[in-house]
Amino acid sequence: MSSFPLRKEKSFFADVLLRHNNYDLFLFIEDEKMPHVYKKLISRMFNNEINIGKIYSLKSKKNVLDKFHHWKESANSLNKCVFIVDKDFDHFKGKVVPNNSNLIELEYYTIENYLISKEGVVALLHSKIFNKEEEEIIQLLDWENWLINIYSSLKRLFIVYAIANKYDLKKNCSISPYRYLKKNTFEINIEETENYINEIKLICDGRADFNFEEEYSEIDKYFYKNNTYKYEEMIKGKYLYAALFKYLHHLSGELIDEDLGSLIIADNVLLDNLNFMKTKLLAI
Repeated sequence: MSSFPLRKEKSFFADVLLRHNNYDLFLFIEDEKMPHVYKKLISRMFNNEINIGKIYSLKSKKNVLDKFHHWKESANSLNKCVFIVDKDFDHFKGKVVPNNSNLIELEYYTIENYLISKEGVVALLHSKIFNKEEEEIIQLLDWENWLINIYSSLKRLFIVYAIANKYDLKKNCSISPYRYLKKNTFEINIEETENYINEIKLICDGRADFNFEEEYSEIDKYFYKNNTYKYEEMIKGKYLYAALFKYLHHLSGELIDEDLGSLIIADNVLLDNLNFMKTKLLAI
């Protein structure tokens, strides 16, 4: 099935022009499912005193950057337009996002990485389990152990994903996270992650000019800073998010609507890790 066509570039900015005086910001983002999350987070940054206009979901980083370049060339008088892109693995290919106050590159892999938050998840779980106090919810959640387990289970896969992405060896980060989640449980399917890793090793072994172990070590070192791994930059948030909601289903016994759950999390997550975004928005 073909994707829903994006409107012409001129109509995006014509739409903004009609509303420009009535709002403080207009956002251009990648993810179709995250407009409400961005609106909630940015509103909270400014104590709900900011008036956010339309949020345009453009479906890919390339589309957002294309719109940014078009805006810069012919519509930058609409200075309330803000373009937000994921960090992902493009930097391993030498792709650098332009430095511009109206263009924000996330410091973590995706916006979902900022939602992997104990405070937000406790609030969400509390909304589903009514017969327990918050301290009991925290104990039930066992957040630190769950998070360490998920990070350690996905670490090798994403280092190899980075290799596959960097050299266009095989489909990688666009693979559904559910491929690596065991059915009827919240656990990572390690056998499946190892299958992918071995596939990439075989491809690399077939290239005389390629040393898999050296590439692996280089990327591993990139994410190891100040004696700890920067898992938020390494592992795509959608994978963590999929695992999280399966875990919460396991704990609560209920399927939790992801869209509604995301709003509850966004309303309770600490905002310290998003200070860089607030600084750029203030510059506008």
